[in-house]
Amino acid sequence: MLKDLSEDTAKFFMKAPNNKILEFILSEKVILVEGDAEFILMETFFQKITAQKLEDSKVHIISVGGTSFKRYLDLAKLLHIRTAVIRDNDGDYQTNCVDNYSKYTNDWVQVFFDKDNDRSTFEIAVYRDNTEVCEVMFAAGRKTLGVQDFMLQNKADVAFELLEKKGAEVNPPEYIKGAIEWIKA
Repeated sequence: MLKDLSEDTAKFFMKAPNNKILEFILSEKVILVEGDAEFILMETFFQKITAQKLEDSKVHIISVGGTSFKRYLDLAKLLHIRTAVIRDNDGDYQTNCVDNYSKYTNDWVQVFFDKDNDRSTFEIAVYRDNTEVCEVMFAAGRKTLGVQDFMLQNKADVAFELLEKKGAEVNPPEYIKGAIEWIKA
């Protein structure tokens, strides 16, 4: 089945360190995320939205460590793996999330992102949807760096602290809710 995979994508997976290719290929449904912060909070968001534990579903969450989504989507297209991509809009959702993936989206591949260009990253979206929680947790002692900027500079640590101390209170951004609902359908 993989004979139709482009040589470029095959070389990428042969050379990529610490990739999750085997987990992806063996999965029925996958949520791909950009980085550690999304990965850390995704299981809590999944359970909050579905009332189901991730391990009891057939959904896997894989962090691609950046934006190498297209490599995984090449495989998803060939193997018909239901795949939800969750990515930052980086200030231009049309170019970065719609146009950039137009050749990949179909019945089993969808891309989810915030449609507000001012909410350009996961951290900004989490902050704006959970301002009170974030301010209480991270404002103390801040003199030069605002809470949102602190969250942007300490992504994984902030996500872990939110998970550990306020996981039940943190609301997922709407685009993440949409991705989870789509992957479960």
